[in-house]
Amino acid sequence: MSLTSLKPVMPVMCSAFFTTPLSLALETSQIQQSQWWKSSRCPQHSILRVACKGQSLAFNAIPLSQLRLFAYPQASLITTGEKANAWWGKGVYSVQKSPDEWPNIEALIDNNYRNMLKRDIELKGCEAAVEDYSSRVAFCIPILVDASIAYDVSKKQTPEMVEQGKPVGVNLAGKLLNEDGMPPRQCIVIRAEREEEIGNASAVLVESLRCRAEALAERLGLEHSDTLKASSRLATVLARRGDYAEAEPLQRRVLASYEARHGDEDLEILMEVYHLAEMLLDAGKLAEAETLSRRLLKGRERKLGVLHVLTLESVNILGLVLMWEGKLREAEPLFKRALEGRAAQLGANHADTLTSVNNLGLLLQNQGKLEEAEPLYRRDLAGCETQLGVMHPDTLTSVNNLALLLEKQGKLVEAEPLCRRALEGRETQLGVNHPATLQSVNNLAVLLEKQGRLEEAEAFYRRALAESEAQLGVMHPETMIFVNNLAGLLQNQGKLEEAEPLYRRALEGRESQLGAHHPDTLQSVNNLGLLLKTQAKLEDAEPLCRRALGGFEAQLGANHPSTLTAVHNLALLLRKQGKLEEAEPLCRRALEGRDTQLGAHHLATLDSVFNLAKLLDAKGGPLAEAEELYLRELKGMEELHGPDHKETRTSRRNLERFRRKHATG
Repeated sequence: MSLTSLKPVMPVMCSAFFTTPLSLALETSQIQQSQWWKSSRCPQHSILRVACKGQSLAFNAIPLSQLRLFAYPQASLITTGEKANAWWGKGVYSVQKSPDEWPNIEALIDNNYRNMLKRDIELKGCEAAVEDYSSRVAFCIPILVDASIAYDVSKKQTPEMVEQGKPVGVNLAGKLLNEDGMPPRQCIVIRAEREEEIGNASAVLVESLRCRAEALAERLGLEHSDTLKASSRLATVLARRGDYAEAEPLQRRVLASYEARHGDEDLEILMEVYHLAEMLLDAGKLAEAETLSRRLLKGRERKLGVLHVLTLESVNILGLVLMWEGKLREAEPLFKRALEGRAAQLGANHADTLTSVNNLGLLLQNQGKLEEAEPLYRRDLAGCETQLGVMHPDTLTSVNNLALLLEKQGKLVEAEPLCRRALEGRETQLGVNHPATLQSVNNLAVLLEKQGRLEEAEAFYRRALAESEAQLGVMHPETMIFVNNLAGLLQNQGKLEEAEPLYRRALEGRESQLGAHHPDTLQSVNNLGLLLKTQAKLEDAEPLCRRALGGFEAQLGANHPSTLTAVHNLALLLRKQGKLEEAEPLCRRALEGRDTQLGAHHLATLDSVFNLAKLLDAKGGPLAEAEELYLRELKGMEELHGPDHKETRTSRRNLERFRRKHATG
């Protein structure tokens, strides 16, 4: 089917399903509040690799799957039974408007259920009726149909209308579609008899949106509000598919047009600011994303007040930007504010409140406060199970997040059944090839690798990579994550010659897709440098390590955790080269920065404590400082892991070896 003409093909949006049985593979988008096509979960990205004492750098060391901005696909089709009321005849009931074309959810409910809503308000009361009908329009499925089987009942009678003598605009019960003095409504009935008459519009969604934007621009002009809305929608979809090169300039043009027209921070402008900030966050352009997020928050506070749900959404996204910039202490009060505000405005178990519970837990996890993060993750999971059910995709995200936290705590046995539950649930709910499912495949592989089950882990890594290549393409940024992770496993197995071309592929792919300065690209620069260091190719490794450090300093700032990891790794390389005097200030910088940014008891901080101790030991002094550092690392490991953990035992042996060597204590 072609989208070049609306005569043979009609793109429509289905929000209610009636009596014609269909066999379709449809992708849906959830609608929540007035933020069309958005809820409060984020697109799925996979956990990246972090290894202490010689660290693979992970810009997304905490997986983006743990941040909630967007919805997972899920829907139900009601085709038979007592709820399948067919007021205009048999078929699938739909409209030719996308979600972003409705001013609010009330308008959509009025369009679909005006007469039924009036009846149920009288029977159930206003609040109960509105709640019921809100759930009925919670999902939208874009489909393409042959125009010959689409009946716009305001212009064309369905067969049942003809049979019962009902004119256009009058349903089988004699009710008018449109009444004087009321907003006009639309209803298109789809009568699909053959599978080829209806298709999944998501497969050609980008081209459909591009055709719509171009047609509106030609008919109404580039600056018309309908054209700008269509362009913004296209930019959003392009960004979510990873095409930032096209999406970003398009969204900038839309925002500039709104600013030129309104000249004030009205709510329409602020929504476009939100879209651009979100896009820049996903693209790794954090400094500009922060500027826009602050502008968004300030504007919504002024227009809507500090407790409005959209203001709290702005608080949340600014917190996310600051967290990814490594400004963890600045992010914390924002996440707490969002949580407190949402709990007060929406209730303790509202989806947005649970999102804030999750995000605060993520921040604490990122700060190394794993014990404080755990009850938040468990609260989020319990709330999702109660509100949404144990198999809901958002619940499975919460299962995934708790599993990853337990993994970071070293509770690998407890984490494994949760990882498997998330994977099996996503396979059932979303399909074996869905990006979220592949993320769970990857996360289980990470867990198995940590357990030392390397062959099992390799099979899962290869599955994630192969299916991502098939679904998203060999150059997609998500595919590059799996390339990177498989390379890391092979390096861990000692298969350095197999790992190198994969690291190089990840680097080349990210440079091509994301640009030379994107944090994910710099991660690949760092990881290739570490591999070359392991291969004793120290001269080849050094320019890569320096490039990674310079890039992170420029993109994220001197004290971002990823920058400090790059400082740490360059110090390790210089120490191995015997350049101890050059390495020492870098070791001290990494330790001081981590002490400040992550806290004295964070595992990465203790790693820097150990590395400075080892450097001073190799230099021959100051030995008193070296001993103090070895002792600090041991006490930190005891607090984190307990006295009998293998890492604690290793730290104890390091101190004992130092004391024997220097005959101290």
